[in-house]
Amino acid sequence: MSLTISATESSNKERQLPEAGATIGVCFSIVDLGHQKTNWDGEEKWTPKVRLAFELPDQTIEGEVTENGKTTKVTKPMVVSMELTRSLGERATLRKHLETWRGQAFTSKELAAFNLKNLLGKAAMLTLVRKTSQQGREYCSIQGLAKLPKSVKAPATTENDQVFYEIEEGKSGAFANMPEWLQGKIAESRELSGAASAPHGRAASVDNKDVDGNTMPF
Repeated sequence: MSLTISATESSNKERQLPEAGATIGVCFSIVDLGHQKTNWDGEEKWTPKVRLAFELPDQTIEGEVTENGKTTKVTKPMVVSMELTRSLGERATLRKHLETWRGQAFTSKELAAFNLKNLLGKAAMLTLVRKTSQQGREYCSIQGLAKLPKSVKAPATTENDQVFYEIEEGKSGAFANMPEWLQGKIAESRELSGAASAPHGRAASVDNKDVDGNTMPF
């Protein structure tokens, strides 16, 4: 069975971006990018990276699905993503985002046993900002994450298939269904490029109740 999806807008038109500001986002994809080559102050090193992707139920885009030669128009939620250093250190950006998302700082016990997979299917209030790349291309960046207000109901599920990928899976599992550009990025990792192996630990899940028994997102 042949199944493809594409945007209905012509490729020579400016691609549609999400609106800037506050909007609901639901995490549907967590991809371990392995150790990626980075440059900091002229020093090249390998840094563990992770990509989080969110669908925006209140912002949609029209596309076309082609299945067995038949094309059908569909409406899908727009998607935004962020790439972060995979660290929960005290100054780590990932940790800061997660703590504002859950509305509470991690305890040392939680930090020792946190699993990113807990984020799948969880909703957050995203702050989106329009930016322009060095190449002059406009894009939408996730500036911040926060816990949903009590008055806002979290979506029950995601329209996109939920994806959780760990670099130890190599080119199997979820890797096969990723877009080529993302496969290429993962293939450049220290783990899959043939470079020396990198340490890679995993953590168990944590209790997601605070001391008062109120449910946190994770």
